[in-house]
Amino acid sequence: MRHLPREAYISQNWLEKEQTDLFADAWVFAGVESDFKQAGDYTTLQVGAFPLVILQMKDGTLAAFHNLCRHRGTTLLEGQGNTGKSIVCPYHRWTYMLDGRLKGVPDMATCFPDFERADHGLKPASVAVFQGLVFVNAKPKADFESWIAPIKDKVWPHNLEAKDISEAASLTYEMKCNWKVFVENAIDGYHLAYLHEQTLGGPKADENIWERYGPHLLWYATDSEDMRHALPAKSRKEFKKAWTAPLKDAAKKSFAGVYYLFPTTLITATPYSFTLSTLSSDTAGTSRMIARNWVGPWQKKDDRKYIPGYDAETGIISSDNWTQPALDTGDFQTEDVWICEKIQQGLNSPAFELGQLAQGAGAEDPIGWFHESLLARLP
Repeated sequence: MRHLPREAYISQNWLEKEQTDLFADAWVFAGVESDFKQAGDYTTLQVGAFPLVILQMKDGTLAAFHNLCRHRGTTLLEGQGNTGKSIVCPYHRWTYMLDGRLKGVPDMATCFPDFERADHGLKPASVAVFQGLVFVNAKPKADFESWIAPIKDKVWPHNLEAKDISEAASLTYEMKCNWKVFVENAIDGYHLAYLHEQTLGGPKADENIWERYGPHLLWYATDSEDMRHALPAKSRKEFKKAWTAPLKDAAKKSFAGVYYLFPTTLITATPYSFTLSTLSSDTAGTSRMIARNWVGPWQKKDDRKYIPGYDAETGIISSDNWTQPALDTGDFQTEDVWICEKIQQGLNSPAFELGQLAQGAGAEDPIGWFHESLLARLP
């Protein structure tokens, strides 16, 4: 089995190849259907090297475009909001319809006498919806069905439009590690009983079940106390009942505890919560993770001030702001960030050499599968 070389984690040249080659045709989480309520609603995001925008059309459907004016390449929209009936470039006021067609060019007769507006609409990207989640791809007419097919019929944890859970405050982590380091930690079943001994407490490697579906991975646990059962919990009592129920063919009848959707989407689920995280990188040695959270009705409050490293002014969670050792915080996500930053420190050493990966579906095989999927996409 081929594995990624050290350069994959420390080289800016390698990251630039990922930004252009991998993300030129990669499905990335962009939001949820409820983010779009009326015509003109939009959200922007950076997918590798590609700034993209998703818009709701007049008929209620979604469309995606490269967020670039066709004149001089100015990015057109920022963040999210409603652009009204058209998109206006702030530079020279070229104006586009919601469907991407170029509507108006100031002083066109004088400045562009032979110009064909029909040939200069916004460049299309692709958008698709699955289980209420919106995904985008920089490639026009990208094949979503082939990408989602391996897990399309698997049990899904929650309907985000239902009332059993509701969205809470999102979290933004800035981490001193390559984005792939965090992915590998998230799909590693070997460390749960050791790094997280005082928080998660397991399960051990032989109690993990990792199943591979194309480039995607799903995680289950054979320990009934750690199994994520399919019944949504509307109360603490119902949650406790679901959490401690006897294990009966759980891997087939229950939803997974972790869904990894290649390349940058991570979903963790319990009977009472749903967290969807996306990863991105600006440099080879740093990454950003944005986590959107849905929780049970008894939990919906802003607890960010209690998260180690949270800066209320910036909204960023960073190890720069930790006030105590990571292993003393009692927060398993802090433990993960801490260990990923330590791994990156090791990767920066010229003496680094990848050792033997633990074999078996519950150990470190998923890391090898991830490497295979990534290398298959990079020339």
